Amino acid sequence: MNLKRLEHLIAVAEEGSLAGAARRVHLSQPALTRSIQALEAEAGMPLFDRGPRGVALTAAGRMVAERARRILFETRCLARDLALVQQHEIGSVQMGMGPFPAAILLPGVLCALNRDWPKLRVKAEVNSAPALLAALHAETLDFLVAERRTMPAAAELEVRRLRPEPSGWFARPGHPLAGERVTPAQLREATLVSVPLPDHGHEQLRRLLGCRPGESLPFQVQSNDLHALKHLACQSDVLLLAPARALRAELESGALVPLALASTVSMAMDFVVVHLAQRTLSPAAQRAVAAVLAAA
Repeated sequence: MNLKRLEHLIAVAEEGSLAGAARRVHLSQPALTRSIQALEAEAGMPLFDRGPRGVALTAAGRMVAERARRILFETRCLARDLALVQQHEIGSVQMGMGPFPAAILLPGVLCALNRDWPKLRVKAEVNSAPALLAALHAETLDFLVAERRTMPAAAELEVRRLRPEPSGWFARPGHPLAGERVTPAQLREATLVSVPLPDHGHEQLRRLLGCRPGESLPFQVQSNDLHALKHLACQSDVLLLAPARALRAELESGALVPLALASTVSMAMDFVVVHLAQRTLSPAAQRAVAAVLAAA
């Protein structure tokens, strides 16, 4: 049974005549009659009693009409909700971010979404790149933002690069190394903290510090909670590895200062937006991605 025939049934039931119903649905009376007859053939029984005063629903017709009204009502609601989703007035988006991109981008993204689409439901997960990638493949995330080199080169992933984020080592102003040109040897002797680094990050850092084969990196604390790491760096003599934009408030207030390195090795981080290539992003997710690009 198609929706048009159900609409015709309701029109005939409410108008009480084929002529009045035909005018209402903008059909000729013979065309409407054929539509009702086709619906009765599908039902396998008469849905109307025809008489000199018009037509009236049979008992079966009343049951069909009651269900048809509910079906048509739900159809109109669905059409309305789809239109609202297209306009981003309702809907939901699930995004994931690594700790560093979350510290840099997430506050601005959430503010932009709340300002422009206040009815949009947003779930933002901050986690490690492997956990976010697993959630993306499980389709519990619409997209993620992470360091580019943590993402595998795979045909099923669509990747969009953001601008590089300058990164480095930061400490409280009274730290013994603040104001010096810090050598790799001094970094190896210092107490270091960071979010958990991927394999490529470990190798890059080992080269920067000049680590010997088998020598482990001297991290005292590794945590996905960047806020806790920033507090620790402000209150102690640890050195924090992070993108500069993730520490904007602390740098502006003077709570943390960047260290000048003797090495010229680049410490930039390269963030990407990633989603499944075979899955079309919803309008809400597209707007969230646009907010990420604007915040970057």
